[in-house]
Order: sequence, then C-alpha cells, then structure tokens
Amino acid sequence: MVFATTAFEELTRQVAAHSAPQGARIVVVPHPLGGTPSEVVQDWGAQACDQVLAALLAGS
Repeated sequence: MVFATTAFEELTRQVAAHSAPQGARIVVVPHPLGGTPSEVVQDWGAQACDQVLAALLAGS
C-alpha cells in the first residue's frame, strides 16, 4: 500500500503502473501535510482509515 497526497496522486499512479506489483493499492490524502495544523492532518488521517480498510479488504 502506498500513501500519496492529492498533489502527487497522478505521479504515484504512473510510477505504480510501471514498477509496483499488479494490484498495488494507493490511498490518497489531502495536500499539503507540511504546514497544515496537526488537528487537520489528524482529521484527514481518520478519514483515510476507510480508504485503508477498503484497500486491505479488496485483496481478501
């Protein structure tokens, strides 16, 4: 599983298409992480939990 911010989503998908194992899972979170208040980043992380769970269960 790879985490990327929205600013790097396209690049992450391109790199994964050429070098990651088939079916690699990508979770995208908002951008930017740096300079964003920690409370906001924590909220983004909590929201990403659903994406992470879905990505993990997709392979079962």
